[in-house]
Amino acid sequence: MKNSSRRRVRPASIASLRRVHSHGGTNNQKQRSLSTGRIGFFALLFVALYWVKLGFGGSLSTSSKAANSLGSSAPRRNRAHLSYDAEEQVAKHKLLPEEAQIIRTARSLSPVTDDKVATSFFVMYGRFLLPFYERRPDMKVLNIGLGCEEDISARLLRKLLPKANLWEAEERVTCVGSEIEGLHSLTGDQGDVQVLDSWIEKSGGMFDVIIDDGKRHHNCQVLTSFEKLWPQLTPGGLYFFEDLHLGKSDDHRSYSTPACDGSSFVFSDHIKNWLDDIIYQGGYNSKKWELHYVFCQAGGCAVAKEPPGTIYNKPPSPNQFDKKQMLPGEYHFVTTAETFDPVTDKVTTHSFFTMYGRFLLPYYQRKPRMKMLEIGLGCDMNYGPGASVSLWKNLFPSAELWEAEYDGECVEKAVKEGKLDGLNPLVGDQGNNATLDSWIEKSGGQFDVVIDDGGHHNCQIKASFDKLWPQLLPGGLYFIEDISVGKWRGYRKYSTPTCPNSFTFSDLLQQWLDDIIYRGDHGSRKWDASFIFCQAEACVIGKEPQRVPG
Repeated sequence: MKNSSRRRVRPASIASLRRVHSHGGTNNQKQRSLSTGRIGFFALLFVALYWVKLGFGGSLSTSSKAANSLGSSAPRRNRAHLSYDAEEQVAKHKLLPEEAQIIRTARSLSPVTDDKVATSFFVMYGRFLLPFYERRPDMKVLNIGLGCEEDISARLLRKLLPKANLWEAEERVTCVGSEIEGLHSLTGDQGDVQVLDSWIEKSGGMFDVIIDDGKRHHNCQVLTSFEKLWPQLTPGGLYFFEDLHLGKSDDHRSYSTPACDGSSFVFSDHIKNWLDDIIYQGGYNSKKWELHYVFCQAGGCAVAKEPPGTIYNKPPSPNQFDKKQMLPGEYHFVTTAETFDPVTDKVTTHSFFTMYGRFLLPYYQRKPRMKMLEIGLGCDMNYGPGASVSLWKNLFPSAELWEAEYDGECVEKAVKEGKLDGLNPLVGDQGNNATLDSWIEKSGGQFDVVIDDGGHHNCQIKASFDKLWPQLLPGGLYFIEDISVGKWRGYRKYSTPTCPNSFTFSDLLQQWLDDIIYRGDHGSRKWDASFIFCQAEACVIGKEPQRVPG
């Protein structure tokens, strides 16, 4: 439900359409056994699969015995764990095929025994790395952290990415010398600028994918590597960070550099600032740089660099899109939207095809009878209401669609004109709890997808989220558009009894990022948010899927 007095116009500092592009993530991670008790993703993944193979009940939750073996001060590592077989998860629509591919490939290799539990990094690598490789199989990958004892990650990477140009960096010189075909080695401390310069010189730099799964995961090491290597990431490339949840542990804050005080700096705080950068695109004291999107899950994040040909025209038009840079889902979303007149601003004034193409369309493919609620019919748009409605009906013919709007007269007229045929309308203010309760009662709640493209006032967004998130099914998606207007003066006038007009929703997103990375540790809150993905002006939050008790 859009604010009836608002027209969808953005200021120059925020009006940016990114030339459509898509990168799938790239994975080049390595497992290494750490003196700190930290085990890399792939080793842990092997452990999980090994346990399943031995028949340990199918559930990979950390036992109290395993937790105690780490010591009372050791960081917990059992976040967003793998619940059961990859094949069973795919059958039950819990995993994307690419996520399952990583697990199945790991299972095909010799298992590694250990008392730790698998992390869930297959999520970010399955969603981003493998699609990237499909489009660019000759990609150049740098993985920081070899995993010396078993070379597990290197073997898995080679099997997943057989045509990629793989570079492995490891601090311990004594364990370098892998016999894996086509693997190039680099050595030295990732927190040393001269060492990083030598890596760039030897490898030639210009990586398509960089994975920081370094041995010690000190905040200043991660920062130093990023500042040196980000310029070496090609346009459209991906940069992965593993084990960020260790950043607030005392034993990971003892490393400093001349430019970084390890006792006070925490890298996840850096990423929280990036959320403002990506949402506000240089406006409101944010920084404008070539960051395309940020994805964070339990313990790790992936960030993407702007693809080639990104433009910031005003106003943009659909024919400016470079569709060669799109993932199939993004391409399908945009080209379908272009068949309607008017064309929804989701693919013109905004670049929301990025999050919808990457998350919403794959969700529908797995669950075509999904139940979706969109807030905001578009009654205040200069081209009239219902542009997105036409798109949803075309893209999701089997879905149960609900459309909520503030302007009752507009809804009544749209119904008479047949614009809402096949949809279920709801009317009222999304910031009013009584209205939201009536929507839940009339619709039955229990949505797979919620899209907030309504009034965009901060307190409206929060009121809707607080009421509707509990109505989102496990594994569901909650999209929030136009967060970028949250600091405009005109969008800070709306308040509720529990939300002052000084509140800004993007500040809450920064708190949620800590919650998702640390999962209840170090003052964060443990709740059922699985991931957060933010792009220019908008974000999507994923809910934890249903876990099978074991």
